[in-house]
Amino acid sequence: MTQSPKDPPLLQMLLRSAAVGVLLAVALLYWPLGAAEPPAEGVTPLVQIYTTKSCGYCKLLRRYLNARGIPYADYDIQTNPDARRAFDAAGAQGVPLVVIGGQRIQGFNPVAIEKALDAAEPPRAVSEGFASG
Repeated sequence: MTQSPKDPPLLQMLLRSAAVGVLLAVALLYWPLGAAEPPAEGVTPLVQIYTTKSCGYCKLLRRYLNARGIPYADYDIQTNPDARRAFDAAGAQGVPLVVIGGQRIQGFNPVAIEKALDAAEPPRAVSEGFASG
């Protein structure tokens, strides 16, 4: 992208941001899907995601986690009342909501996901939870 003397710096910054976003979306669409191992029975997975079936960013998030081989529990807040209550209690304002080791990430943010994974502790057994829907 060459700079035109007529283009203000803000416009150039917005164009670069849009280009990066498009490249990320295209890369994720063609990223090969890996098979993430499902969490073991009775273990709360390190990564929990709160999603809906119609959410485009939720689909990108699932594809990203699968491609990286990261196991996760997917809670559909439209079909699972317990997941909806947990989502509301977390004060979430939209999907996807990613919870990694207790850290909440609102939206699909691969950089924040990687940072949270690096800082998180391994999964642990729990005595109760709710089924994904």
